[in-house]
Amino acid sequence: MTKIIDKRASTQWKKSSISYQNYQNYISNKNNKFELTFIDLLYVSNFKGGNATINEPEREINLKLKSYSKLFLTIEYEFQNLKLSNLSIKQINHLNTLVNEVCDLTLRKSEYKIDGFSVSYLSALLNAYFPLLIPILDRRILINIELVTEKDRDKQDQIKDIQRFFSPLIKKMAEISKEFQKSIREIDRELFVLKITKN
Repeated sequence: MTKIIDKRASTQWKKSSISYQNYQNYISNKNNKFELTFIDLLYVSNFKGGNATINEPEREINLKLKSYSKLFLTIEYEFQNLKLSNLSIKQINHLNTLVNEVCDLTLRKSEYKIDGFSVSYLSALLNAYFPLLIPILDRRILINIELVTEKDRDKQDQIKDIQRFFSPLIKKMAEISKEFQKSIREIDRELFVLKITKN
């Protein structure tokens, strides 16, 4: 099947890349890199796009983010500057365990859930901090990498229970990155700009 570029998605990627780079610059200039605050969420919301609005007081958000920061530090400590393509199966499984721990903080039942901050936005935050290690959990990527089927998508074409696809996405990205010697960012761009087709 011929791959068709979606011009609108391509334009969206280019614009979001500017916001992504702005956020990378902000992270590199932070006094305490892993101290997450409300400002981090605003940057992520800016480059991820969508209609999400964060609906909690800044002070409460910053308190909840302390739990996220601890897990980010754990990932940093255990995977210091490693690339996803260089990880063993055992390391990938461990990374998936840690990523799912962070993602569980966004679940409705979690006391650390931040209203308006979903798992897909969290994945963008993780990617910004670990660009060589963790991909962004995005519907366009999941569809174009063929990890989801029609039954996994709702009437609005959104992915149902998207968190369950994070581990498979990380594993698939590791395979592609290793096989084609491409970064997560390169693979993400190539998949994002493809036209989404129905199965």
